[in-house]
Amino acid sequence: MTNKIVYVLLFLVCSISSVYANDIYITQSGNNLNLDITQDGQNNVAGNSSTAISLTGNSMTFNIDQVGNNNVVSTVINGTTYTGNIDLTGNSNTVALTCASSNCETVSMSIDVVGDDATVTVAIGDSASSANFVGTIDLATSNEDTITLTVNAANADADIDMDNDGLGSSVDNTANYTMSGAGDSAGHSLTHNHTGEGTTVDITQSGIYDNKIQLTTVGNNSDIDITQSD
Repeated sequence: MTNKIVYVLLFLVCSISSVYANDIYITQSGNNLNLDITQDGQNNVAGNSSTAISLTGNSMTFNIDQVGNNNVVSTVINGTTYTGNIDLTGNSNTVALTCASSNCETVSMSIDVVGDDATVTVAIGDSASSANFVGTIDLATSNEDTITLTVNAANADADIDMDNDGLGSSVDNTANYTMSGAGDSAGHSLTHNHTGEGTTVDITQSGIYDNKIQLTTVGNNSDIDITQSD
């Protein structure tokens, strides 16, 4: 049996002004982790920028569900195989996910946010190239949202949807994608779909094999820049 070390700190902070916070910080080491976190309320925190949830081991699966506004998810993954789902409902939420170690080989992730003003930052293979990455990011009823996706992998496939709740309103969503690495025989593929006004999209894709971009946009005043190279 593989040993696991799991530390969970849960703080409930109640002030006179009835502001509530639920904080969870986890440091875990061991293989075959299956982790589920559910937080329902305002100002939920599952790791933050100074103390991220740290998961080390192979064949990891985790699911995080948060309902409420001003929520934070910050996670650092160190392991060869990772499967994760992050689902947020509410406004002004932040997601930061990093899988950057030298043994970060196969990553499959899904991030779904329903609400405005979300900031989603994902970095895969930052310090050493990964082998395979498959990811989906869906932002529904999204206004003032920002996605930053950086992937260094031999084979990467990303599918992103930014769907505004009102086509005629000003959205001002921003998406930045950088996909690099050898490309392997399958290359890299990126699908981006957005609906709404004033969206800014910057895509940089490189690799020695096939690179594919499929972009669909509906709405006025979009600013789109694409750089693609072998």
